[in-house]
Order: sequence, then structure tokens, then C-alpha cells
Amino acid sequence: MGILKVTVPATSANLGPGFDCVGIALDLVNTLYFSTEKNKMQALPHGAVPLSAGSLAHQGFNLVAEKSGKKLSSDLSVAIGANVPRSRGLGSSATLTVAGIVAANVLLEADLCEEEIITLATRIEGHPDNAAPAYLGGLVVSVNTEEGIRYLKVEPPQTLRAVVAVPDFELATAAARKVLPTQVARQDAVFNAGHFGLFMTAILTGQVQMLGLAMEDRLHQPYRTPLVPGLQEVMAAARAQGALGSCLSGAGPSVFAFCNRADEEIAEAMKNTWRRVGIKAEVFRLNISLEGTRYTFI
Repeated sequence: MGILKVTVPATSANLGPGFDCVGIALDLVNTLYFSTEKNKMQALPHGAVPLSAGSLAHQGFNLVAEKSGKKLSSDLSVAIGANVPRSRGLGSSATLTVAGIVAANVLLEADLCEEEIITLATRIEGHPDNAAPAYLGGLVVSVNTEEGIRYLKVEPPQTLRAVVAVPDFELATAAARKVLPTQVARQDAVFNAGHFGLFMTAILTGQVQMLGLAMEDRLHQPYRTPLVPGLQEVMAAARAQGALGSCLSGAGPSVFAFCNRADEEIAEAMKNTWRRVGIKAEVFRLNISLEGTRYTFI
């Protein structure tokens, strides 16, 4: 058996008002390699590094082994070729979790269905907003039920692209969640329900000029703004240069913007705005990934 190569896209979750229930896959990927023969891992592409036995990829793999009652006949080795920035709100943890589950499904012949894979990934991740699009690709709306994750995948308009500005500091999801209130005002809940409905309608009908309004949020971004210096300014700079809408990417600190033209100008504006508040940022100009997770033996 050769090395199993699993490629998983980055994701941006929440997209403004869709807190914990929506995410979109982007064509920036992490590639993970799985093998039961350690000597073969020496032939990996340059830059691939081994992962420790406690990694999220191993956790995902072990969860499938536990569920299926199957085990490998020898030790598992895992390595990663990382391109997705860590702790920046781009679903880097979900790439490892999903890769581990997919690898186990293949190597153990566990025969998990699509829904089972997403549900298991959510068990580790805590919520499906990154896990579902990381596996399926596209834009995915998902909810957690007693029977498992229920979800629908949507293919956004073909002209839609993304710009993501990634600052040079980390923000752990756990820290970003600590600042959120346990209760919100009714008017804020109604605000987000309406805006998320408008967001999905804009995506489904192609009326993307509504995204600027639709991506406004009152449930998480106002509370996380103090954790991300320059957040409001970077979002505003993106809109001023023609972005259709902008928001905090996941729990942050990256800023996500939808666009369908002039993405170079938008990228520069976001980068320069952060520079003015003393923060270096890397900017990615990305397509929406419709494929999701893929694997092959090499």
C-alpha cells in the first residue's frame, strides 16, 4: 500500500450573521499524508512535516477506528504540507480533523457515509460550520440535531471570489468564544435572523449587491472587535474598494471579503489599512472551492 494523500480546503465560517451554522470552502489547501510504512514517509514532498500522535488528524482517525471497531495492523504515520494559516479563522483545525476521518474511512474500509463523516468531524470540532464545507466544498448551511448533522450545500454564483487578509497574530477560537455573551437581546436575534435570510437569498438568487447589508452581524463581531485591532477599518477599506461585503473570518483575526471584480485593489487596501495600525498582514485572493476534500494514493 502506498501513501494516502488527502487534500482539504481552508474554510471561512459565519460569514457575518450565520454564526456557527454556515461556512464556505476556499482554494487554499492543507495536504496530509498517511502511511503505515514509516520508511515511505521519507519520500514526501519538500516541506511536509510529521504530526505527533496526539494531532487532530490522529484524533479523527482514532474516532473512526473506535466507531467501526477496526484497527490498523501497524502504526500510523501522518505528515502535513501546511498552507492554511493556523489560529487565524480559516478552519486549519478542521482540515486536520476531516483529513484524519477520511483517511481512516479509506484505510480501515469503514464505509462511512457523507453524513457520518461530517457528524464525526463535528464531534471533534464542536460545530459543523468549518467541518461541513471542508469536506463537501462550496457554501454549506448546517445544523446539529439529535440524529446528527443536517446540511445543505450551495454553489455560489460563479463570479464570486474571496479576499482574505491574515494578520500576523493568532487568535485562538476558545479565546474568541470567551468574550461572547450567554444571552442576547431579542432585537439582536431578530436582526441576525433577518440578515442571514437576506444573505442566503442573495447567494441563491445571484443578487450579490445585497451582500454588504446582508453580512452585518450583532451576535459575535461586536464582542470580538476589541480582540482584533483595526478590524472595523479593514472591513471598511475592503468595501470602499468595491468588495461586495466583508466580515470577520470565523473567530478571527482574519478578515474575509466577497468580491466579483478588482480583487487586487481590495487586497492592497486591506493590507495597507492594517499596516497603518502597525500590523503586518498577508493577503490571499481566492476562488471558492467546490470540490471539498479529495484523496489519492501516491
